[in-house]
Amino acid sequence: MLALAVGYYLLAAQIPESQLADAVGPQGLPRIYAYVLGALSLVLIAQSFRASSPEPRAERPTPSARSRVLRPAGVIAIGAIYIAVVPWLGYVPSLAALIAATTYYQGGGFNRRVALVAVSGAVLFWLLFVALLGIEHPAGFWPALF
Repeated sequence: MLALAVGYYLLAAQIPESQLADAVGPQGLPRIYAYVLGALSLVLIAQSFRASSPEPRAERPTPSARSRVLRPAGVIAIGAIYIAVVPWLGYVPSLAALIAATTYYQGGGFNRRVALVAVSGAVLFWLLFVALLGIEHPAGFWPALF
């Protein structure tokens, strides 16, 4: 994955600049993806060196053909609901709900940890895209209340 991150960065660096580019430019987001992929790759490498012995994996039952079709359809439905409510509810609450719903749907349950990850993930994405990159987001009905 680290080699993939390096290759992705090199390809992103070859994207030509445009006279119409904003502050981020056409290379901005692909480079951020390459940095994140590289950082996650380094974390995985470090974890593999730290692991002394692999833990035995529990065998999972083989999913039926029907569940292999319905599972992705459920994820698409969660995404469609997000797209439908984000203009009304706003970016941060909708994204937090999307993260929590996806975690629950994938079998992660719902507890304080999931709620904390969902809210902090939504705030992190807001900081990245709105505060740092200056990309507008749907505010929802919240500004009218204050």
